Amino acid sequence: MRVTATVAIPTRNRRARLIPLLEMLIPQAANVGAEILVVDNGSSDGTVEAVRRLEGDTVRCIVEPGAGATRARNAAARAARGEVAAFIDDDALPRPGWLAALLDPFSDARIGCVGGRVRLRFEGAAPAWINDALTAYLAAYDLGDDPVDLALRPHHEAPRGLNMAVRREALLEVGGFDVRLGPRGSRPSVGEESELCLRLLRRGRGVRYDPRAEVEHLVDPARLDSAWFLRRAFWTGWGEGFIDARYQALRKVAGRVRWHYGRALLGLPHSASPGYERNRLSAACGRREAYGYVLAFLRHRAWWNGRDA
Repeated sequence: MRVTATVAIPTRNRRARLIPLLEMLIPQAANVGAEILVVDNGSSDGTVEAVRRLEGDTVRCIVEPGAGATRARNAAARAARGEVAAFIDDDALPRPGWLAALLDPFSDARIGCVGGRVRLRFEGAAPAWINDALTAYLAAYDLGDDPVDLALRPHHEAPRGLNMAVRREALLEVGGFDVRLGPRGSRPSVGEESELCLRLLRRGRGVRYDPRAEVEHLVDPARLDSAWFLRRAFWTGWGEGFIDARYQALRKVAGRVRWHYGRALLGLPHSASPGYERNRLSAACGRREAYGYVLAFLRHRAWWNGRDA
């Protein structure tokens, strides 16, 4: 059974990248009878005007004044006309057949969410100091060449927001993405996809990984800096701690701290430096992530317990 879909693109001041992306997506959307919904998140570079010149049966544009991709995605879900909201970011490039592959698993009515592979595209060659641990902070996502039932995997292996689709009814039913995990000031979005998938699974909705639905993520050169990775690592840990404070039993948290973060917690914090020594930066990010995890867990565990009482 074919499902109808809305391809949702949150955007802010990336007109130069957005218009070529739309040109790539329009044929894919036409092939499956989908619409494209651009959610402008406060652009001042003429994005809205440029998109509205393309508006028609396939392309629409709405404005979400609340800052952050999390709020923009929730706005897209409310405004979508399709049964499935397929999310892609304005700095991603879909491979041929991306949309059809992302929608295919939804022929099973039990499926609530599907995510696809994310490869990184650098300007020029990838830096020599980049390794797998660091590419994860840049949203690289690859669980292999076969589909995976994510109910059987750890929640941090949930799909990435720049390449995922959610059944609209299910998304609205659970209240959308949690805006508390969205960006605030200099803090990036952290873990809202994982937390959403946990709520979907608890409602009996399936969550899948499908490698056929592949995009490339254009890496901003400004992120290839030790200070950026250290900041991102801390907030990654913070998001995981926030989620575990709500959903995990203390024994599982203790096991995670001991086996996953234990060695990192024994090290001292590391400040940003101009050097890009692969192992040194990875270890420093591991420590920052561990500190973020513990701080968030301790801060939010009592709060969640009081709320659930």
